[in-house]
Amino acid sequence: MHANPSTSDPLRHAQPQRQLVLCVGPGGVGKTTTAATLALAAAVGGKKVLVVTIDPSRRLGQALGFENARAGAELPVESPALAASSGSLHALLLDGRVVFDRLVRAYASSPEQAAAIVGNPIYRATTENLGGALEYAAIAQLQLLHAEGRYDLIVLDTPPTANALDFLAAPERIGELVNNPATRLLTGGGKLGSKILGIGNGIVLKTLAKIGGGDFLTDLGAFLRDFSEVLEAYRSRAGDFSELLTSADCGVILTTSASPFSVREALQFLGVLVERGLRVDGVILNRVLPPFAPLPASELLRPALVHQLGEAACEPALARITRAYAGLRAEGERGLEAVRAIAQAFPDLRIWALPREEPPPTSLDDLHRLGQLFVALRG
Repeated sequence: MHANPSTSDPLRHAQPQRQLVLCVGPGGVGKTTTAATLALAAAVGGKKVLVVTIDPSRRLGQALGFENARAGAELPVESPALAASSGSLHALLLDGRVVFDRLVRAYASSPEQAAAIVGNPIYRATTENLGGALEYAAIAQLQLLHAEGRYDLIVLDTPPTANALDFLAAPERIGELVNNPATRLLTGGGKLGSKILGIGNGIVLKTLAKIGGGDFLTDLGAFLRDFSEVLEAYRSRAGDFSELLTSADCGVILTTSASPFSVREALQFLGVLVERGLRVDGVILNRVLPPFAPLPASELLRPALVHQLGEAACEPALARITRAYAGLRAEGERGLEAVRAIAQAFPDLRIWALPREEPPPTSLDDLHRLGQLFVALRG
């Protein structure tokens, strides 16, 4: 186990041919901040970079230029360090509706079909609320941007799903929706589909009619038929998602904290990534504390405390200091335990650390500074 202070970052040590980097990991570990930091460092290093994020904190969103900005627009990020480099950074706030609208207009068989899909009352509800829709939109956006070739590097901050694995499973779930037999029955005709599905003219049909209007099943069938055609056209012309994600163009950086729960979730996620054939370029342990040496003996601390606080306050202060320092040592040890657990499961994987920042970084200056604080724990 060793630690090497570094003035570079994990992307500098990834394979040079990477054009796409997925920042993945459990929720609440600072993944969005890490993605922005990596993208900014790559841009300062001379690359033309786009960072795609989903839901940044308000102040981080302001730093990236999202305040009062339209979702779906690629916004230039400006700073003195970027101006002095040959690179550039743009930021894109992902909006699932914008992505699906773009897919529909690009891959519908005709402008009339595109208008029919977008105008279908079920379309908006489906693309906004369907489980996996945002994750599907994120991958579709990534694939469209990659095909355009306007950036040297695209960094995707993956959606903050309850289960990080949902991101990888989303395309399959959407595919199941448009390809399952019940859907095919509905798209072939509302009445036949409703009878075979067992809803007929009974209570369920009446309930659906009240919710979506009397033509609910007809609208649903038309939407599923037309939308599945769009998705199939997209798949056939843009290529399979897994082919892009498992290609040498794409790499993965996993961010986690050193808490036992986050490490367990990260290890599970790493296993799935490897099983699916994705290339993992490194793990970032975020918000870690360094190992602390043992507290000096009480006999050495008492004279200083008595001098500063007086005899009466010495023992209570010593007890508080001892408890607080024990907590810091335990947290520092958790970082070492996290490194050991990841290294044991994946011996060849690079592991990096970022120190805890209080308050969290919320400006471009903060992100520039954070990009200089990566420490190589293994590599």
